[in-house]
Amino acid sequence: MKHYDDIEWIFYKEKILSDEKQIEMEEHLYTCDICMEIFLSLIDEQEVDKAKDSISENFTADLMASIENIPYKPKNIVKKSNTRFKDIFVYYAAVASVAIVLTLGGFYSGLVDMVPQIGESTVERNNINAPNIVANVSGKIVNKTSNFINSFEISNRKEDLK
Repeated sequence: MKHYDDIEWIFYKEKILSDEKQIEMEEHLYTCDICMEIFLSLIDEQEVDKAKDSISENFTADLMASIENIPYKPKNIVKKSNTRFKDIFVYYAAVASVAIVLTLGGFYSGLVDMVPQIGESTVERNNINAPNIVANVSGKIVNKTSNFINSFEISNRKEDLK
């Protein structure tokens, strides 16, 4: 939310701004407590006294009397229907119906049977016969490591025999 500064509120108070800007700032005052505090801090005693002179002493009493003359009309209580629950229930029923139809039609079992076929079709036959370089390297590492460990064991046994 954009806040206005003191200078902008002074211009607003003095009605120096364009009509559009005045309306925009006035609407902002309805929603922003921070700017309302700034605007109210700009009102001095002279302006309060001037406002007291322009307002009659019976202003409050007259206003309350005019409010009391307005007939009371109770609000029509609109009973909120539980449409959200109904919408969710309808959605759930539709999804469950589709799942049941697909199950009875054999869609899921056909899908399960199709997965191995898809897996077999994606395997490239020409790569199967090629030697696996990674496996050969790892096999060599394992062999050299076991030979290295065995050489320690053999040397330890020779020392134990001495």
